[in-house]
Amino acid sequence: MGASESVPVPTLFGGPSPVKLAATVLFHMPSAAKMRGAEPFDAFHTSIVLGEVEYAFSGQGIRATRPLVSHAMLNRNTEVRLIGHTNFSASQMLSFLNQFFQPGTYDLICKNCNSFSDCALYLLLGQRLEAKYSRMEKTGKAGQKRIGLMSALRLIGMNYKANPASQNFQVDEVLAKMDIYMRGHGVRGHPKLEDMDQYASTPRVCCC
Repeated sequence: MGASESVPVPTLFGGPSPVKLAATVLFHMPSAAKMRGAEPFDAFHTSIVLGEVEYAFSGQGIRATRPLVSHAMLNRNTEVRLIGHTNFSASQMLSFLNQFFQPGTYDLICKNCNSFSDCALYLLLGQRLEAKYSRMEKTGKAGQKRIGLMSALRLIGMNYKANPASQNFQVDEVLAKMDIYMRGHGVRGHPKLEDMDQYASTPRVCCC
């Protein structure tokens, strides 16, 4: 979802900073009786709030805004939960993730806001995004379930068009690069930016 009110990105935080997950229901998928091979579920928009800045991924890439700006236009209740605290700075997070989440690579199913939130949480805290937030993406991975998902999206008036730039994106590939970096340094903390860059090469271009 677009976030238009950008704010300056702090280069370093003074100490451990809170990491929050913000989640808003985008829409409810139809019941299994109306779909082939899929169960009903909610589709979510998620973002990360690091310190006092929200980070969300959309067609514009990773956007830094005031907290919950990317959720405001949805006109629904937004759940915000504290997930943990990190010593990573915003600049370090963006130095690593910007190369994977570039403008123009957003895809509703294969590479969306939840893909970014999953990667950001893993980098900052070593935790994964809860599965309930990415049910739509997981449903879209397998043949018959993907057909059912496409039918359900049409039922709610959404005409999904795949983004060719994102069809082969895999969150696990990004996480694997993070693991290589972490193993090389032994602990989670404030890595040197130049060290992180060498592990953030352009990913292979198939979640779907």
